[in-house]
Amino acid sequence: MKLKVLAISDTHLGEETSLLSFPQGLQQLWYALREKFGSGEKKFDAEGKFEVEELVLLGDIPDTALASTSQATTHTNAFIQTLRSAANIEKIIYIPGNHDHTLWTNYRERRYGPNSHYITKQEGEVVVDHGKQKREEGDGPWDVELLSMFFGYPYGSIWNQIKEEMNLDFVVANPLYAKKIKDKNQEDRTYVFAHGTHFRWDVTSPQSVKKFFDISQLDQLFGKIEIESKCDVTQARDLNDLEKIISPFVDSLWQSSRNNPTTKSDQFWYLCNVLRAKLSGKSLEDHKKRNVDAGNRLLSLGDMPTAIGKSWIWQITDEDVSIKRWYTHFLPHMKNAGLPTKNLTFVYGDTHHGGWGKLSQKEDSSDSIRVYNCGGWVMHQDKDYHPACHLFAVAEGGEEYMLDVSYLLTKVGEDSLRELAAVDAENKYQNSSRILKAILHLI
Repeated sequence: MKLKVLAISDTHLGEETSLLSFPQGLQQLWYALREKFGSGEKKFDAEGKFEVEELVLLGDIPDTALASTSQATTHTNAFIQTLRSAANIEKIIYIPGNHDHTLWTNYRERRYGPNSHYITKQEGEVVVDHGKQKREEGDGPWDVELLSMFFGYPYGSIWNQIKEEMNLDFVVANPLYAKKIKDKNQEDRTYVFAHGTHFRWDVTSPQSVKKFFDISQLDQLFGKIEIESKCDVTQARDLNDLEKIISPFVDSLWQSSRNNPTTKSDQFWYLCNVLRAKLSGKSLEDHKKRNVDAGNRLLSLGDMPTAIGKSWIWQITDEDVSIKRWYTHFLPHMKNAGLPTKNLTFVYGDTHHGGWGKLSQKEDSSDSIRVYNCGGWVMHQDKDYHPACHLFAVAEGGEEYMLDVSYLLTKVGEDSLRELAAVDAENKYQNSSRILKAILHLI
């Protein structure tokens, strides 16, 4: 089979709680891809590779905030190698998330300077063109960190293969990537991919909430970090303005760990997520309700129709308010950038919830926005939990797919892979300070 697009998000490579930080997790991903898209009887042989025009990495791929550089690089290289052994990939498009946003900031500042523009064009910008670095000899090393993280530059086996075969393009896009694909009726459909950083709960929360961390000094107490709280997304006039506003806040909260221990920042990030759950009325119990049956895990994003705005209706929805935040804080800037709402498919990650749905002006209208969330690959401390390990794909004929990868039976030796990752998540809580535990108990 040939795919026009294959998209994956929130792998959090290098983090111990990610299923894809285990070799067995990568093996299960490889098997699921080959089983679904592989070629005929040889789908599991070297000749059974399927074709992918564009692989879209939807952010939080390496977790540079909670994993050391060495861990993130090692596991990201293994991830890319796994995907390249499963499929012939022509182009990789990387969209940074919040946990790897500093990769983008470093790239942008090295290439254009600290006061340069903050976003790319909708088609992204080329870093590697047919296996050759786009920068000329004598240019600053603005591509080195990215190429090292994904391909093992300058001496890694993946990078050497890319240079030798000259068969891969690598593109970075921020805050979104857009392209047109013809559907089964030969009509153009616009596909827009974004991580979701720009309409996260913490990024879009009122200034008073962010100020709370400054005034209470919780960032200093738990993370030994200084959060830049001046982040008011309502002041943004366009996508470039939005990225400029949120960047200092995102880079300060999910700063790169380099090779320093991440325990303190890990604790603070965990506290923020608990606060989010409590303030939104949700808890881990809400996420345990996901059916872990391998055949019934692709959820519609909801239970009942919910009105959003004055004209659009969220036809297949749930209480995942990220859709409402997208509608309020991101979609208007997409429209202003010239992206249409007719024949539009929007694909994002960030929340780890997974699922799909559509927005329509009329309940029976065929003119709708299709929305897909690719979920995530990170375990909670509950061993019975199963992450929404989804991949989004568009076939050559315009058919759209959501592939869910099941880890119910995946083992590491005699142990369950999910249970091992859950133990690592539990260790995060056990290693939390007594002060943090006291606050968690109170809330």
